[in-house]
Amino acid sequence: MILLARVFEGPNNGLAYAVAPVEDKYKIIPTKDPLLDAANLYAKGEKVLILYSLSTPLFVEIWRELIAVAGRFPVVAGGPHAAGDPITLLKLGVKYVVVGDGEVALPAIIEKEEGLSDETPPNVLIMEDGKVKAGRRVYTELVYKTYSEALGAYPPIEIMRSCGYRCAFCQTWAQGPVRYRPLEKVEEMVKVYVKKGRREIRFIAPVGFLYQSKDGKTPNIDALISLLKTVREAGGLPFLGTFPSETRPETVTRDVLSALKNLLANKRLSFGLQTASERLLKLAKRGHDVATVEEAVVTARAFGFTPVVDIIAGLPGEDEEDVVATVKTMERLAAMGARIRMHYFIPLPGTPLWGREPSPPHKLYTEFAKRYRKKVEGYWEEQIQLSRRIIETYRQISGYLSRTTPISKAS
Repeated sequence: MILLARVFEGPNNGLAYAVAPVEDKYKIIPTKDPLLDAANLYAKGEKVLILYSLSTPLFVEIWRELIAVAGRFPVVAGGPHAAGDPITLLKLGVKYVVVGDGEVALPAIIEKEEGLSDETPPNVLIMEDGKVKAGRRVYTELVYKTYSEALGAYPPIEIMRSCGYRCAFCQTWAQGPVRYRPLEKVEEMVKVYVKKGRREIRFIAPVGFLYQSKDGKTPNIDALISLLKTVREAGGLPFLGTFPSETRPETVTRDVLSALKNLLANKRLSFGLQTASERLLKLAKRGHDVATVEEAVVTARAFGFTPVVDIIAGLPGEDEEDVVATVKTMERLAAMGARIRMHYFIPLPGTPLWGREPSPPHKLYTEFAKRYRKKVEGYWEEQIQLSRRIIETYRQISGYLSRTTPISKAS
C-alpha cells in the first residue's frame, strides 16, 4: 500500500500530523497531481490510498478536484473541515472521512483497504448502501510524533488538544476531552527539530498558557516553566502565547508573566476580545468581559510584552451599537499600547454559528483600520471575500448534489 499525500503550497502541517504515525511502515509520496500519480502507480500494480487534510478555505478551492479523484481512487479526508462537515464529503464521494483522532483512524483504514479488517475504522465515517456508518470513537494520548520526514514537514508541536471553552465560532472544543502532550514527548521532538536546524520552537494549543492545566481553565505555572525550560535545555527557543498557541485574556496575569518572562522567546502575546459588545460576547460564549481584556493588555505591557488583541468583525447578529462599542474599545486598547489583529467572521462547518449569515462589513471598521493602520494587522479584508466564497461554494455544492450522485471508489 502506497499513501499519496496531496500537498499544496504552504506548510502542509495537517498532512504531517496525519502520516507521522505510519510513515515508518508505509511508503508516503507527496503529490500535487493525485489523479496522474495514482494512475501511474495503479498501472504498475500498486495499491494506493490518497490522503487529504482539509481546512474549509482549502476545501472551497479544491472540492471539484476531490470529486474527480474520489471517483477513481479511494480517498481519505481529515482535518478540521472533515470533522466539521463529514456528510457533504461522503456525498461527494470521499470513501473515508476522519472525524476524530487520526492517529488511530489511519492505521485502521489501511488495514481495511488491505483486507485485514471488515470493521468500520475508529473515528471514521463511511457510506455503505446509501447509509452512513460510523466507527467507534477512540481518544488517544498525545504520544505520537507530529513531524513527517517523508514530507519534509516540521510543523509546530501540538501540546494540547481540545478546549474547555465553547466559543460559538470555533470547533476545537469538539475534539473530545482535553489532553496534553507529555513533557518527555515534547523534549524528544524538540531535540529532532534543533538537530534539523529549527531552533524556533512553536506550539499548537487552543490556549497556550493552559498547558497541563488541571481544570482546563487555570494556568499550571509549574508545568509552563518546565515546558519552556525543557525547550531551552534542548537548544530551542520557545514561543508560547503567540501564533499558533494564542492564549486567553484571563491567563495573562502577573503571576504567569513574572514566571515566564525570562523563558519565553516571544515578545508578543496574542489573546482575543473578538467583540466589545457584551451581548455578543455572551452569545459567542466567550466566558469573559471587556474589562478582562483591558486588564490583560495592561499586565502584558507592564512586563514588556506587546499585546495583540483579536477582533472579529461581522459576527452574526452584530448591529450598529455593537460596532460602535467595539471600535471605541479598539481605540482605547490601541492607546494603551495594544496592536489590533482584525478578522472577519468566517462561517465554519461544525461550529454552533455555522449556517448563520455574517453581518455586512461596517464602514466604521474600515475607517478604524485606516486611521490606526500602524497598529492594525491581519487579513480581515481577504476574509470578507473568503466568507462570501464559502457561502457561495455551498450553494454550488447543493446544486451539484441535486443533479448528481457521486460514487466513491470502493477499492
